Amino acid sequence: MKLTRIALAAMLAPLAMCAQAEVTFTPMATYHLFDSDKKDGLEDTVGYALGLGYRFTPAWGVEVHYGRTEPEFEVGGGDGRDSRLTLDGYYAFNAAGSFSPYILVGGGQENQKYDGDDNFESTIANAAIGAFWRFNEYVALRAEVRDVYNFDIESNDQIVGLGIEFSGADGGSSKADSTPEPQPEPQQIEEAAAAVAPVAAAVVDSDGDGVADVADKCSDSPAGVQVDADGCPLDGDKDGVPDYRDQCPTTAAGVVVDDKGCDKVLTEAINKQLSVTFDSGKVVVKDQYKAEIGEVAALLKQYPGTSAEIQGHTDSSGKKASNDKLSQQRADAVKAVLVNEFGVDASRVSAKGYGSSQPVADNKTAEGKAQNRRVIAIISGEAKKVQKKK
Repeated sequence: MKLTRIALAAMLAPLAMCAQAEVTFTPMATYHLFDSDKKDGLEDTVGYALGLGYRFTPAWGVEVHYGRTEPEFEVGGGDGRDSRLTLDGYYAFNAAGSFSPYILVGGGQENQKYDGDDNFESTIANAAIGAFWRFNEYVALRAEVRDVYNFDIESNDQIVGLGIEFSGADGGSSKADSTPEPQPEPQQIEEAAAAVAPVAAAVVDSDGDGVADVADKCSDSPAGVQVDADGCPLDGDKDGVPDYRDQCPTTAAGVVVDDKGCDKVLTEAINKQLSVTFDSGKVVVKDQYKAEIGEVAALLKQYPGTSAEIQGHTDSSGKKASNDKLSQQRADAVKAVLVNEFGVDASRVSAKGYGSSQPVADNKTAEGKAQNRRVIAIISGEAKKVQKKK
């Protein structure tokens, strides 16, 4: 559809429709300031504009706006023609007052023709701020400053406009009727706003999380999931697994987690041996071995899943029954140090005497016998460790 035909319809329609409800007609004088990047530099000049609108409520309205300017070229002379047709939505503040500022946004097409060239049509968007000064219910002075952005040639023009708005009454009845018009219901206001909103600039929110796509860093959030200001699902413990699928929502900082948000645990075997030797026929634990026994106690406390067996041994001197008893006493002595001096739970420590049945050296020499008079502690079990991030 050509802009000139639409403009002609916009100019003639008010004559037939001005008596209808909330219809407005606005002729305006304009001054067009062209973007310096436009072809050959167009000179700023005067023009005109016509607006045909419909006011849903005293504040909300839409308008078909046609504007035309016939500028000259700054370089080389010659004439041009610039015409614009847009569909705009506006909201007026203090709509019931005599002075009513408004904001306006919309979009449409721009038609440009230069000497010797064909028509060139472009897609445009415009936004404006302005105000109405109402003389009565039917006539208002209207002034505005409009910014027009051309997407095809990436230019910005500014247009200053001044005109008179004429408005008609509902069904041909006088606005001066003493019977006040019913106020619109909140639902009607919402519907009117919804009608204007797509014209202004529809906000796209693909995943429906309340954060527009232009600001949404997680544009595929599952439906119903609570998100942060960036549109990403909440992650309370900052472990990289969002709360809605985090089965361990209070993971400590710095640990490695699995896909369920829980600590990744390594299981490893714990083994440690302790060797305490005794004087012949004695069951007294010498002080020189206390530090080593303390290390065994610390390991047992660090890993609650482990246990220790204290094994008592003797050399071959003496009778078997005596050796068995002595080896048991030596094992009990070391266990007592672990429990009484280092606070290890007695249920985690067992003591057993093996007599002279398991020698580690030759019982024919004094040195070998000394090595066989021993108590060893064997710690066994599994320890679970949480993995830490590097």
